[in-house]
Amino acid sequence: MQWVPVGKLVKPHGLKGEFKFKPEISDTSLLGDLKQVRLEMDPETDSPRTISSLRGHGLRLILKLEGINRIEEAEPLCGRSLLVSTDDFPPLPEGEYYWFQIHGLKAYDETGKYFGTVSEIIETGSNDVYVVRDGSKELLLPVIDDVVKSIDPDQQKLVFHAIDGLL
Repeated sequence: MQWVPVGKLVKPHGLKGEFKFKPEISDTSLLGDLKQVRLEMDPETDSPRTISSLRGHGLRLILKLEGINRIEEAEPLCGRSLLVSTDDFPPLPEGEYYWFQIHGLKAYDETGKYFGTVSEIIETGSNDVYVVRDGSKELLLPVIDDVVKSIDPDQQKLVFHAIDGLL
C-alpha cells in the first residue's frame, strides 16, 4: 500500500479539535469519500486515522479527525501532511491517470532516448504540462495527443513525440 499527500493541516479551527485544511490536489471532490488517512511523521502512531468530518469547498476546507477533540490536541499536528492510500482512490477511465501515477515516470522520445523523470505537473487550464528533469536539464512536455504518445505506469514509462521547437 502506497500513501500519497493530499494536503496539509494548516492550523486549528475553533476549540473542538478541527483543522483548517489546505488541499494540495485540484479536485477536492476526491476527498469526500475518503475516511482513512495517515499523518506524515506522526510520532504517536503509524496506524491510519479516521476522518470524522470534512466540510467546505474549494481551498477552504475544515477537517475533523476522530479522537482529536480539543484545540490542545490539534495544535501539535498542525503543519503535517495528510496522506491517503492510493488504494482508496476510485478507478479512472482508460487513458486517465492520477498525479501519483505520473510522478516518477521515466520519459523517452520515440527513438528510445532517455530524457529524465517526471518530477512535477503544472496545471495550465487548457492542458497539463509535465516537467521532466535529468540533473540540471529540464524539459516541459505539454500533455496533448501530438506530444505524449503513451503512458505505462506499470512499466514506469512515458513515451513522447518531439514536435518542432520542443527540444
